[in-house]
Amino acid sequence: MSLPAEMIFFVYKARRMNALGNDREDIAFTTVDVDIPWLNAYSGCVLMRDGRVALVPYLARTVGIFDPATNEYSTVASAPGKHAYSGGVLLRDGRVLFVPGNETTICIFDPTTNACSTIAGLPGNFAYAGGVLLRDGRVVFTPYNSRAVGIFDPATNEYSEIAGAPGNAAFREGVLLRDGRVLFVPYATKRVGVFDPTTNEYRETADLIERYSYRGGVLLSDGRVVFVPHNARTVGIFDPAVNVYSTVAYVGFRNITYPIASYAGGGLLPDGRVAFIPYGAPAIGIFDPVTNEFNTVTSGPHGAFAYSGEVLLPDGRVIFVPYNKANIGILSLSDEKARARALLRTEAVKEELIAAAWHPKRMSDWCLDTDERRELAEMWRC
Repeated sequence: MSLPAEMIFFVYKARRMNALGNDREDIAFTTVDVDIPWLNAYSGCVLMRDGRVALVPYLARTVGIFDPATNEYSTVASAPGKHAYSGGVLLRDGRVLFVPGNETTICIFDPTTNACSTIAGLPGNFAYAGGVLLRDGRVVFTPYNSRAVGIFDPATNEYSEIAGAPGNAAFREGVLLRDGRVLFVPYATKRVGVFDPTTNEYRETADLIERYSYRGGVLLSDGRVVFVPHNARTVGIFDPAVNVYSTVAYVGFRNITYPIASYAGGGLLPDGRVAFIPYGAPAIGIFDPVTNEFNTVTSGPHGAFAYSGEVLLPDGRVIFVPYNKANIGILSLSDEKARARALLRTEAVKEELIAAAWHPKRMSDWCLDTDERRELAEMWRC
């Protein structure tokens, strides 16, 4: 089905200090009302080559499709529901892989036919929470309850495991590092997990202060990773070059009167700041890794378990994935001067943003060789 979108606008302003001095920017948050008959509908999203966004079915019984060019939401291809999939990955051939959560199959969605195919043999029981595309085309599954790192090769449809993960809700989401390794963002564990695909070795490093801290990670241009606070009252920063974990203090929303975890996922904005996606928090979080400043901006009442995950669009907007909401959120710069500055930065780092558009977690041009960049530039008509 395809539904006309009614736009509801919430506009707020966030003040920040950047490297150029005092600067005031306006950020707009809009919502597109959609008819979603399920609670806890989607667990993430994937930007596809044609510019549409595939919504990963969690309790939803269909794959959701959102077209940011027209603000239209539609559903295609049936899904099992029952906490089926937890995150998605855009494959090199343009298909979308849905990472198995409680489901015992890998689902691969083909946007050219709007059909899904499945590969059986996965452990289920909330085994994985998120996936990362490697440089060689394989996909790494982030171990949640699984005690092994999952590896899937879409070229051969072969699934394998690398033992050693702690299980017990250990990690939520993974991040591809600059050197090709995969970092697993700590959730219930107090250690950072790292997988090296060249040696197929898994190890842990850096002690955290508390468990159930973070949900999602964002790779910065300097190679550090921002951990998105879920239950934590701090923004986590991990530097994989020296294996150092640190925190930036802020006052979290999770307290006695508002006992729901704050954020679920984060997205890199065109100006280098990081937006935290409200899960239980009543406002969007904005973190500046240059100044280590954290601010919240009012964006309308979100309610419990509002959004889960995000994707950066080539035009700089960020899509919020509806989890318990009946709308799709869109964050963008609303001030003309701010947009102009973002466009100038986009031109300066176009190759980086081509990589980001191809896969949101591949945020730098080192992820692609020259032929791949040329191919993607032609594909996206950049």
